[in-house]
Amino acid sequence: MNTKSARGLAAAGLLATTITSVVALAAPAQAAEWKTEKGIVVECHGHKPGFTVRTTVYENSRYGNTVQVGLGNPDADRDGMRQTDQKFLVDGFLRATVQVEGKRAVIKGTATRVGARIPVSESFDDGDMRIDSRGFQRKLRTDLVAKYDGKIVSLTCDTAFYYNLEVKRTPIG
Repeated sequence: MNTKSARGLAAAGLLATTITSVVALAAPAQAAEWKTEKGIVVECHGHKPGFTVRTTVYENSRYGNTVQVGLGNPDADRDGMRQTDQKFLVDGFLRATVQVEGKRAVIKGTATRVGARIPVSESFDDGDMRIDSRGFQRKLRTDLVAKYDGKIVSLTCDTAFYYNLEVKRTPIG
C-alpha cells in the first residue's frame, strides 16, 4: 500500500474511532465483532491569489459523514466542520457544504472510481482501542472546485479513494 493510501486509511479509521469513542465508553463490554464500513476519503487543496482552500470530505456508512473546510493560512483559524448522515457522493457527483464565518463553503464536482481494487489490511492502537481492518479501496478520479464568498478555485486531491472494510474494535486491557 502506498504511503498516501496508508495515511488516508489511517485517517479514515481515526476519524471513525474519534466519532464513536463516546459511545464506546458508555457501552457494556462485549466481544469484538467485524463490522462493515464503506465510504470515501477525499483530501484536497486549492490556491489562487487571495483564496486558499483545504478540505476533507469523509463518508462512513456506519458512523456518518464529515466535511471540513479551512480557508487561508492554516493558523488563521477560518474553518468549518459539519457532520451529517447525508451522503456527499451520489452517482458520481460530490457536493458538500459547510458554514465558515457565517458564509457557505461548497465543495462540488465529480468523483468516480478508477482502477483495480487495492487490498488493505491494517492494525493499530488508538487510545484504549485496538483497531483491525481488512478489505479494499479503489482510487477516485476527482474534478472538484471550492466556492466561497463569490470566489471559485479548482482543487487538487492528493488523497481520494473509496473503501470497503471489515473493521474490528477491541478494548485494550
